[in-house]
Amino acid sequence: MGKRIDDKRREQARAIIYLNPDVSEPELARSIGIGKSTAHYLKKDIVDNEIGSDNLETLREQKKAEFIQEAWDTVKKIHLKINDKLDAMSADELKKANIRDLAIALGTIYDKQALASGEPTQITERQEPTPELVKELDQKVKRLKELTGT
Repeated sequence: MGKRIDDKRREQARAIIYLNPDVSEPELARSIGIGKSTAHYLKKDIVDNEIGSDNLETLREQKKAEFIQEAWDTVKKIHLKINDKLDAMSADELKKANIRDLAIALGTIYDKQALASGEPTQITERQEPTPELVKELDQKVKRLKELTGT
């Protein structure tokens, strides 16, 4: 049997798990300087005996909601800064600005927030096949059946 985890490391592990309920055992092990196997049993013990499996799911949902709110706050701050910057820029400065990079960063943050919220991150449109395409496919299927003898 291995040696007992000291109270300081147990408290560090507890804090890490509360902050990130989905922390992996290897990440937990690296963070507090213990072996992966020890981290596995320590996390299991903390979840089972201190947090509780039901509370862990609630904690995950709470952290997810916090992340979503932080992402929205970040998007809003960036949007305001971009607007302020654009309003204050001269025509020459505006030509030199790398607006594309700012727009990509803002879009990425928005996509991460949408993903965490369970919203789609891309909009797709479904189009029904045209009658010509259906006819062409039918002919190809018929020809394929002739070739394969089915």
